[in-house]
Amino acid sequence: MKGDIRKALDYLNANKVRANYSAVQGYLGFGPFDKVDWTEVLGPPRQYTSWVVHRRTGLPDGHTPADLHPDLMISDEIITKSKLLQAAIEEFDGVADDSLSTLNVHKVEVADCHGNNAAVVCPSCKKPYVISGFLNKGIRPCPHCGKSKAVFADVKAEWEATHQDDIIEPEQVATRLMFKKEWLGYDVWVSFTEDDTTYRYPHDQLLQTFISRLGIIEGTKTWESDGVYGFPRLSGEQKKMLKRYITEVRNAPVATQAAETGIIIPEPETADDPEELKES
Repeated sequence: MKGDIRKALDYLNANKVRANYSAVQGYLGFGPFDKVDWTEVLGPPRQYTSWVVHRRTGLPDGHTPADLHPDLMISDEIITKSKLLQAAIEEFDGVADDSLSTLNVHKVEVADCHGNNAAVVCPSCKKPYVISGFLNKGIRPCPHCGKSKAVFADVKAEWEATHQDDIIEPEQVATRLMFKKEWLGYDVWVSFTEDDTTYRYPHDQLLQTFISRLGIIEGTKTWESDGVYGFPRLSGEQKKMLKRYITEVRNAPVATQAAETGIIIPEPETADDPEELKES
């Protein structure tokens, strides 16, 4: 028996039931005396992982009160047997085998795997990249060509063909500063021009900066409903944040000594006859 931690956590969260570490350990295929690195298996403490607990205390390791699911103690039930956990998960899924087995995919060799991370090679462009079993439900498109998706499943990488319409080009051109949900996770760079200045910025990185520093975008109707957020004009603060991403400035004034220092140096006098300068 070798289970999928994502399936276990999905089941526990959906049914609001806890399972102790021993049951999860057995479900994942570890022996009763194996030392398990739970940080590596579960990832960082958060509400999603708080359903895996100690039998005696009913609480998980390393979780602060904010990391505990609000419904964690809603039931006294704690699953303590790995076979019971496996049966419950299989019933929850509707199938005993991995749900990806029905996909039309191509299995590939994993270049390297550590915990819930794997290095794979895209079958289209032959370039390597990393996928994670915890991020984006274990699915990541190739950041180089976008022509395939790697699916992390049971320490295997499987390839799912991407429809041509789903391919997101890594270079996007916009008419203004723009963020789109459909660009998330594709390592997209966006270029736009305002006045005489052209910018090229990393979409996901700048989005997080705007959300954390300016406290905007998230929660707005256009972002939540339409998945798009744009800025008609850049403010002074936004121009400062984008200064590092300037790629071109057209019609820029030529820098002069007077412009830079405010000091005007007079031009030397000239005369047709050198004797005129001596007399003056």
